[in-house]
Amino acid sequence: MKKEEIKYINYQLFGLVVTLLTTIIAIFITYNQKLGTAGKKKLMTNQQSLLLTYINRLLILLVAILFLYINYRFFDITKRKNQSKKSEELQIIASILTIASALIALYVVTLSNTETIADVENPNI
Repeated sequence: MKKEEIKYINYQLFGLVVTLLTTIIAIFITYNQKLGTAGKKKLMTNQQSLLLTYINRLLILLVAILFLYINYRFFDITKRKNQSKKSEELQIIASILTIASALIALYVVTLSNTETIADVENPNI
């Protein structure tokens, strides 16, 4: 069972690295918007910024789904060990809520156009 737990911890580490990547992308998008707001030359067009925001939100959704899977697997391991599952149940609920918020954030970007990119710049959830 320890080997199985280590496997899911490795999945968590991968998810956390992707989360760091999405944060760096969000910083880049926000900095680009700051340049535009200050009247300076932007690093990318609004269309490119919107596409990058969409991809970033999609990555966030995928990471949230990964963490739901990991939390479910840990729930299953805990159940097999006949231990209290309360913590794992709460983690699953938190993952479901995170997926819901990631879906809403992705939907907002999908509805947006290049004129409203400033309204959807912050893809952190």
